[in-house]
Amino acid sequence: MDKKRPSFHRRDFVKLLAGSAAATGFSIPLTSCGPRSTAAGKRVIVLGLDGLDPTMVQAMIDMGRAPNFKKLAAMGSFKPLETTMPALSPVAWSSFITGMSPGGHGIVDFTVRDPKTYTPQFSIFENTPPDIAINLGDVEIPIKGGGPVCLRKGTPFWSYLTERGIPAWISKIPTNFPVDETATMAIAGMGTPDLTDSYGSFSYFTSDTWEHYPDISGGTVHYVEVRDNRIDAELLGPENAFASHEEGSNDPYATKAKAPFTVYIDSERDVVRLEVQGRTVILKVGEYSDWIPIDFELIPFVANARGNARFLVKELKPHFKLYVTPINIDPTDQAAPVTYPKELGAEIARDIGAFWTKGLPCDTKAFDYGILNDEQYVGQAQILLEERMALFDHLYSRFDEGLFYFYVSSTDQDAHMLWRNMDPTHPKHAESDIRYAGYLHHLYEEMDKLVGKVLPAAEDPNTLVLICSDHGFAQFGRQFHLNTWLRDNGYLAIKDTAKKKEETTIFDVDWSQTLAYNIGFNGLYLNLKNREGKGIVEAEKAGEITARISRELTALSDPETGVPPIMRVYGRDEIYKGEMVKDMPELLVGFHPGYRNSSPSVLGSTGQTTIDLNPWAWSGDHSMARDAVPGSLFSSRKVAKANPSILDLPVTILEFFGIGKPEQMEGSSIYSPNRTL
Repeated sequence: MDKKRPSFHRRDFVKLLAGSAAATGFSIPLTSCGPRSTAAGKRVIVLGLDGLDPTMVQAMIDMGRAPNFKKLAAMGSFKPLETTMPALSPVAWSSFITGMSPGGHGIVDFTVRDPKTYTPQFSIFENTPPDIAINLGDVEIPIKGGGPVCLRKGTPFWSYLTERGIPAWISKIPTNFPVDETATMAIAGMGTPDLTDSYGSFSYFTSDTWEHYPDISGGTVHYVEVRDNRIDAELLGPENAFASHEEGSNDPYATKAKAPFTVYIDSERDVVRLEVQGRTVILKVGEYSDWIPIDFELIPFVANARGNARFLVKELKPHFKLYVTPINIDPTDQAAPVTYPKELGAEIARDIGAFWTKGLPCDTKAFDYGILNDEQYVGQAQILLEERMALFDHLYSRFDEGLFYFYVSSTDQDAHMLWRNMDPTHPKHAESDIRYAGYLHHLYEEMDKLVGKVLPAAEDPNTLVLICSDHGFAQFGRQFHLNTWLRDNGYLAIKDTAKKKEETTIFDVDWSQTLAYNIGFNGLYLNLKNREGKGIVEAEKAGEITARISRELTALSDPETGVPPIMRVYGRDEIYKGEMVKDMPELLVGFHPGYRNSSPSVLGSTGQTTIDLNPWAWSGDHSMARDAVPGSLFSSRKVAKANPSILDLPVTILEFFGIGKPEQMEGSSIYSPNRTL
C-alpha cells in the first residue's frame, strides 16, 4: 500500500487540545475591556447592503416602493458612492475596513497570482503550516501556530474604537476570516470557507446516468443506484488525517472524511425519509430541509468536525435527484473561527437556530451548472434572506451604543443570478423563469423594511445612520476573453506543444516570449523581470507596453453589437498608493456595462474566440469600469462632499466618535466639502 503523508489541518485537532463545549448563559458585553469610552451614548449604525445599485434604488423610490429609503434621503442625503477599481466586494470592503486603497490593504481581486509560479490563488485568506508540530506515524499534528490567516493588511477602523472602550459590533463584513478579534463582537463574512476548506462545494446525487457534468466546479456529482426504494450514499467532509490512498484506487475521495446517509423513497406520495447519523427527516419533493448537523470523524474516538447542511429532493421519478448545500461550519461547535467571541455562535443559534456561516452563502455555482433551476435557487435565496433578517433582529435588539455594522449579501448574489429574469434586453432573458422577473424589486422592498427598523434611531442627535454599498450593478450579457486577446495580439505566447489546443491553461504559457497576462477579473500583469518567476520585461519598457495595451483595448469594438467592450483601462499608479503597489497588476481593465471578463480567462486560460455570449445564469455583474457601477450612500445627515468615496466612510465614522483620521487612511469626512486623498 502506497501511503501519502496526510495533511492534518490545525483546526482538525483543536478539540483534542482545548475541548469544544460551548459556554452556557453567554451574553455579548455592551462595552469592551480596557479604557472607559470617550463617546458614551453615541451610536453609528451602518447597513452594508452589498451591490445596492443607486439607479435601481432611485427607481424604487420614484415608484413609491421604498418609502424608508426616501425618508432617510430627505432627512440627510442620498448619493452615488465612488467605489474601488476593481469594483469587487473583497476589494471595496477592504477599503471600507482600512481606509486604504488596494495598494495598502493588498486585496486586489478574488483571485491573484503567485508571482513565482503564475498559478491563481485565493486572495482573502491562506492556510499556513504550524510553527511547532509532533509526528504520530504518518500524521503531523500541529501544536502551535498555523491555520487560516487573513491576507488583508492594515488596521481595521473599528479597532480605534474598541481600544478607547467604544463597542464595535461587526456582522458578516467581507474579508474578515478568520474573524477579527479587535471588535467587541464579530461574525466572519465573505471569504469564510465551508467545512471542507473550499469556497463552497455542494453535493448532487442522481440516478440518471445520462446527466453529465464533465467540467463542473464548486461541487461534486455522485451517481447512485435505487434499490428497493432506497438510496445509500455518503457526504464528503474535510481531509481525514488518518486516511490513506491505496495505489491503484479509483476513489478520488479516498482521503476525505465521510458521513453516510440513507434515503427511503415513497414516490407515490412524493416524499422521502432521510436518515442521517441517527436523525430522521421527512422531506417532500421541492422542499428544503432545515439545517441538519453532520459529524465527520477525523481521529477515531478523539476528534471530529461538525458542519450543517440543507437537503433538497429535486425529483423521485423517473430518476432520483438530491441536492445538498455546501456543508457550513457549525457555529455552535466551530472547526474554524467564525464568530468572536467563539461562544457568540452558540448564543445566536439558541435564538434563531443554525445559520449560514459560509462567506458567500447562496449556491450560485449549482445554479450556473443547472443543478438548481430558477425556482430552486430563489427558494434557497428566500430562506437565506429570512435567516439574515432574524440575525439582524437578534443582534440589533441587544445593541446599545458604539458601532453597529450589519451586512447583507442577498442584494449582490441575487442580482448576479436573477438579472436576466428582470432585464428583457439580456441575451438569456427568454431562457429565464419569468415568474421571478420582479424578485430583485421584491428584494429591494425587503431592504427598505430593514431600513425602516433603524430609521427611528436617526431621530436621535447622538446617532448617525449610514446605508452603503460597495458597488452597483449592470447587465453581463457578453464575455470578453482577455487572455485570448493578449495571445492574438502578440502579448501572450503559447508553447508549441499546446498551440493546437482549443483551450489552454496557465501551464501552457511560454513565459520566455510573454509580455503580459491576465489573472483575476480585471488585473493585467506585465511579465516583469525580477518580479515574476520567468519575467522578461525590463522595468524601463513597462510604461511603453502598458500604454500600448491600453490604447488597443479601448479602441476595440464588438462586431456583433458595435459596443466597445472596454470602457477604460486604469493604470495602477494613478489609483493606488501604499507599499504593496509594486505587487499589483500594472493595469486594471474596466469593462463596459454588458461585458465582463470570462471565467476561463480569470484563471489564466485562452480559448478560440475573443468575445461571445455569456453562457451562465450569472447574468448581472459589477466588475466593469468603476465609474459605471458606483455604490449607494444614504446618510441621516447632509453629506457635504460632492463625490463621496468608500474610502471616506471609516474616516467619517471615527470623526463622529471624536477620533482623528489615522495616518494609514486616504479619505476624509463626507461632511467636509474638500476631499483629501
